[in-house]
Amino acid sequence: MNDQLYWIWLSMALGAGARTDEIMSAFPHPRALYETDRTGRLLSGVFTGSQLDRLEKTTLQAAAHAAELCARNGWRICTPQDAGYPVLLKSLVDQPLALYCDGEMDFLNRRVAVGVVGTRKPTVESLNIARRISADMAAAGAVIVSGGALGIDSAAHEGALLANGKTVCVMGCGLGVDYLRENEALRREIRQNGALISEFPPFTPASRFTFPTRNRLISGMSCGVLVVEAGEKSGSLITARRANEQGREVFAIPGSVLTSAYKGVNRLIRDGAKAVTCAEDVLDAFAMMYPDRLDLTAAGQFSQAAAPAQPTQPAAPAASAAQTTKKIPAAPLDPDAACVYNLFGSAPLHPDEIAAATGLPPARLIPVLLQLTLADLIAPTEGGCYILAG
Repeated sequence: MNDQLYWIWLSMALGAGARTDEIMSAFPHPRALYETDRTGRLLSGVFTGSQLDRLEKTTLQAAAHAAELCARNGWRICTPQDAGYPVLLKSLVDQPLALYCDGEMDFLNRRVAVGVVGTRKPTVESLNIARRISADMAAAGAVIVSGGALGIDSAAHEGALLANGKTVCVMGCGLGVDYLRENEALRREIRQNGALISEFPPFTPASRFTFPTRNRLISGMSCGVLVVEAGEKSGSLITARRANEQGREVFAIPGSVLTSAYKGVNRLIRDGAKAVTCAEDVLDAFAMMYPDRLDLTAAGQFSQAAAPAQPTQPAAPAASAAQTTKKIPAAPLDPDAACVYNLFGSAPLHPDEIAAATGLPPARLIPVLLQLTLADLIAPTEGGCYILAG
């Protein structure tokens, strides 16, 4: 029988986030554990009573069902015995025993990965910072790892995609779950340029427990973690704490001391996180460690190319109750970008509305929205809409 099934079986029996280092030391091969009776497992001294119960209740058929779901949907299963398994995860005391992957993740072992996290409700300024720094890091050769949530996570993924770089979304639910539907187009782009990864079996629903468990993998598969904006109780601080526990570097974008929105990141800096303002600040130490994996000369070129356009003359006011001034692009827009930009007036537009009006599929629309955002022609708002940049 395929050894992979035994890894899946043990992962399902222990549950996501379980401490696995002592278990793997006692039973390096899950098949041997499966074939050991309760007395043998008890005498090993590495299992709690509840874990012993779950080992007995979890069936190999359940593991086979998960493997069948993955095969049916074209998803990969990666275990510690596989060459493509992220090497950095093997140092964790709570190393995941099965990863479910939609896309390709083998590149993680050949590149420097940086986690980028932050609040789900950031300021527009923080969104632009996350997007531009992520784009610069991706242009330099780094992999951007985040959680696919609204806000800073989405901006980080978008920046990597805009730079034609690699990005990984570590999900807080199983593959196949219709979670955060407004980000489905972004997830499609991610799987084509990286991977969606989950420790949870397919179709496991999201809950308030799954996201903190997931956060340790964002930091665990990264060399360092950048926190862009976080309040005092932001979930991204859990990722930063886990990064510290795992021996990873923690970076933070300083924020105003006059607002609670930056209380979390400012506290991180006070407690030892490195304050940074650009991609080079984050990647400098890693470039010395991995000179063949990063090119810092490419890191600043993206931000310079995407510098906000300065309006030379206003467009005619939109025919609406609110007057809206459209900026003149500093450089001619390509046909898709011009078509999208022409739609904007005083009202916010959702990507679905733009897609319906222009006929552009998500694979073409997302890069256009990123291009217009980085050119400071439009800006994201809460709820996933876009408006003309002020």
